[in-house]
Amino acid sequence: MKKLFYFIIILIFGACSVSTEEKDETNYGTNEGSASSPTELTVGTAKSGTVGRSGYSYYKFTTTSGAGSYKLAISSLSITDSWYSAASMWTQIYSNSGYTSSSRFDSESCLADCILYFDYDSLDNNTSYYLQMYGYGAVSYSLTVSKGGSEGSKSNPVELTLSTAHSGTIDNLNYYGDSYYKFTTSAADNYTLVMTNSDSLDCQLYSDSGFSSTVTYSSYNDCTAGTNLSETFTGAASSGSSSGLSASTVYYLNIDGKSSTVKTTTYSITVAPEG
Repeated sequence: MKKLFYFIIILIFGACSVSTEEKDETNYGTNEGSASSPTELTVGTAKSGTVGRSGYSYYKFTTTSGAGSYKLAISSLSITDSWYSAASMWTQIYSNSGYTSSSRFDSESCLADCILYFDYDSLDNNTSYYLQMYGYGAVSYSLTVSKGGSEGSKSNPVELTLSTAHSGTIDNLNYYGDSYYKFTTSAADNYTLVMTNSDSLDCQLYSDSGFSSTVTYSSYNDCTAGTNLSETFTGAASSGSSSGLSASTVYYLNIDGKSSTVKTTTYSITVAPEG
């Protein structure tokens, strides 16, 4: 009887031991990088990465391919053990290493393999930008940052040589997608803009490097959007007359997209004095 009693006691404690050693099998994943030490991405090169369930991974990249739009391709995306019914991953882009909202460009989500354009914002050349990834689950992926279609930025506009055609491109999307240029006038004169764009585009001319003070010409301050864009910049109109743009002055030109669907538009752009 004693042996039977001890055997029963051993079975009871053994069962308790098995029960208490059961583990939570949820995959919480692994975060990568930190705000103070983000993982470096090389433009044009794929990088495999992960972000933990409800965690953050941090990355940075430097715009070595010139000013303009950049895009982030997320491929081989796998999300497991999500606590959110619409399992996804959020990506935020910042212009400073402090990852503060005051300098945030955009925030976008991904449910499956996708390409994020960050509102087609134009980034400056040779500048570091910072990505923060958030996972609604344990996430693994491959990240590739590459140059988009738009060229130039407000701080780094592409310089046009008068009377010389420039081959340009733009991420053409209504209300988004901008390419930035500047040119220096020779003499006080009217200046013509001629383009060979097959898709509809628009333009605005500015007198300041911040692209904020529009120049009025022909009673308007922007072009008539369309294909084969053309415009004559006559300077500020006064009593129905104009002396043209000022001599030896830098002007700033913004070309923006008008397409209802995402597309990259190529064109030739030429600015020349009228006289």
